[in-house]
This record gives sequence, structure tokens and C-alpha cells, in this order.
Amino acid sequence: MLASLFNLPAPKRRLLMQLFLVLLGLGLVVALLPSPDTGVKLNDKLMHASAFFAYAVLLDMASTRDFWRFQVPLLIGYGALIEVLQFFMPWRTFSLLDLVADAGGVMLYWLVFRIALKIKVVV
Repeated sequence: MLASLFNLPAPKRRLLMQLFLVLLGLGLVVALLPSPDTGVKLNDKLMHASAFFAYAVLLDMASTRDFWRFQVPLLIGYGALIEVLQFFMPWRTFSLLDLVADAGGVMLYWLVFRIALKIKVVV
């Protein structure tokens, strides 16, 4: 049942890719807006991991490209881009822990969907 969501016809995959790109753009805007300085919280890292888990699900549904050679570098690169841009924003800060949380969300997706549920297993 879940596997059928990851083997969609091309028109549906294109729509999901468009949604993915829109959400990436919105994520970038939100990441660069000023936010109240609340310090490092577990909740912040959980939000990073959750967002990148969702990005990984959506990208994997929308793309037929290789997970490790295309999707993972794209998502981790996006997270790194956000952190580098935040470094130059006076109201934001660069955080390697945010990048680790981003990567954790992508890896959690891989563990849950690719390993435990065996969705999109490459033979």
C-alpha cells in the first residue's frame, strides 16, 4: 500500500516536485527571517529533523533519481546553504547542530522507509 505512493506516474511526480520546490523556497524564507533568540533547545533540533524528514519523503516520492547520489546530497546541501546564509544575517546564527539535525531527519527517513518498511528497495 505505501509502496504505491512511491511509484507514481510522471504527471503526479511532477506535481510533487513542484510542491517540493515551493516548500524549499518557503523553508528558505522562514529560515532567514528574524526570530526571537531562545537559545539552543531540543525543540529546535526536533523541528529541523522533522522538516528534513518531510523533505526526504516528498523528494523520494517525486524523484526517480538515486537516493544516496542525488537526494541526500541535495537535501544536505540545502541545509548547509541555509546555515551559511544565516551566518551572514545579523539576526540569525550559524549552527552545525542544526545541520546535524537536518541530516538526522534524512537518515531517519532512510531507516524508516527504506530499511524498516522496505519501500523503494533497489535490487
